[in-house]
Amino acid sequence: MWISKIKKHLLYAPIFKMRHNREIQLGGILSFGTLPTRLHMIVLTIYVVSNIVYCTVLMDFSLPRMEVVAEFRGRTGVMAVVNMIPLFLLAGKNNILIGLLHISFDTYNIFHRWMGRIVALESLAHTIAWVINKYDATGWTGIHDMMMTNAFISYGFVGTIAFMVLILHSPSPIRHAFYETFLTIHIIMATAATIGVYMHLNIDKLPQLKYIQLGIAFWAFDRFIRLFKIFYHNVSRNSLTQVKVQALPGEACRVTFEMPRPWNYKPGQHVYVHFPSVALFQSHPFSVAWSEEPKPRPTLVRKPTILRSKTDEKLPRVEEKSIDVTAPEKLSMSLVIQKRTGMTAALYDKAKNCKGGIMHIRGFVEGPYGGHHQLHSYGTAILIAGGVGITHQVGFVRDLIRGYQDKTVATRKVVLVWIVRSAEQLEWIRPWMDTILPMEGRRELLKILLFVTRPKSPREIQSTSATIQMFPGKPNIDTIIANEVEDRIGTVAVTVCGPGTLSDTVRNAVRQQVDHASVDYLEESFTY
Repeated sequence: MWISKIKKHLLYAPIFKMRHNREIQLGGILSFGTLPTRLHMIVLTIYVVSNIVYCTVLMDFSLPRMEVVAEFRGRTGVMAVVNMIPLFLLAGKNNILIGLLHISFDTYNIFHRWMGRIVALESLAHTIAWVINKYDATGWTGIHDMMMTNAFISYGFVGTIAFMVLILHSPSPIRHAFYETFLTIHIIMATAATIGVYMHLNIDKLPQLKYIQLGIAFWAFDRFIRLFKIFYHNVSRNSLTQVKVQALPGEACRVTFEMPRPWNYKPGQHVYVHFPSVALFQSHPFSVAWSEEPKPRPTLVRKPTILRSKTDEKLPRVEEKSIDVTAPEKLSMSLVIQKRTGMTAALYDKAKNCKGGIMHIRGFVEGPYGGHHQLHSYGTAILIAGGVGITHQVGFVRDLIRGYQDKTVATRKVVLVWIVRSAEQLEWIRPWMDTILPMEGRRELLKILLFVTRPKSPREIQSTSATIQMFPGKPNIDTIIANEVEDRIGTVAVTVCGPGTLSDTVRNAVRQQVDHASVDYLEESFTY
């Protein structure tokens, strides 16, 4: 069918054979980021080519050199400002297109980075074109004098220089090696570039001013919504969000937020977390692994009861009686944060050094984001996780079992594949699996395949039943997906969350099956 061909060769296809989310590295030290998918590259190529055509090909080169350069200066300047609209829009976590099109923020972030490169290069070309004509007319002295005395030119140079710093400090090796520093510089330079361009346009009241005003409006809207979410979900009249951090085996933390206000949790959602005492100005995204909805709790209320006196039946006596009414408990939301570098390392080390490996700190949650793709309409769901990527999948498992009990989902088969380095990492989600495994209908619906790639001893590998199986070593993803697709019930959803190598392997395996069944591929990743 033509739909399977589109999935195989366009929607799910990397540019080349297999690599998409697996980072390109030099010597295992320097990371050069990831490659776009084939669809991403087509969209980006069309966009870049259209900018080049407008700025160059459509010009009249028969005009005198000075006029050609002036026209090129005008075209690149206009396009730089126009492209700042999608640049700001796609940078926002509350980008309205995410909800409308159900395309992940991670995908929009790819386009944001490319928009930034386009804007920076067009700004540079705009400035160079002005320098060329000014040099021909007055030489370097005239250029220097204009920069020092003309506010219109000075602010333009501020914007261009800020864009150059942005493009020079943003390559993947620098971004990944010094991410916290990168983020601070990025915010400062983006602010400087915006102010420079705005003042440059505002001084002469150029018609392009409305474009940057629209871009700033998108940025301001995103910041307002983010602040609103932080205050609404974390602050109430009587309390603030409480955070419990527990150090776990395998260098990870189970972080539980006790929220003063509930929200409607959906599997697949993620949040940005702030720990001021650990990293004052930083926030990082993490999948929500578990959420406990508010439950009723008993509250004592005094209710007067009228009793008759023994000596005088007409004389009332009041006795206070306690009755139970219900009051909502706070929502608790849990994440698993694996130790990496920076904030995550500091958080784990602080918790580990506390008594019992448990630390109570102040923290805030921003979100939720994501959760647009639910699996209720699929007969078969194959959930694949690598390491801490299990936090994205465990919520789907509970949700589908509940739906199976209530007969509100079409799902009749769930396969959870989890790959860990050591058996001790299974402790990360043990409390939640202790809730899931006794659920009614779990045995009929759920099969769990656990792969321990570096077991300490053969005794660690113990399959407890036909529905919970453990294996040493790495799984053969192609074989697992092929077998489950062959034994499918209805349509199939394959989701993956984990290292880039795992995601690329799953993507390739799904592409081999789309010709044989109706299979959809859903990938969760946080690239930066």
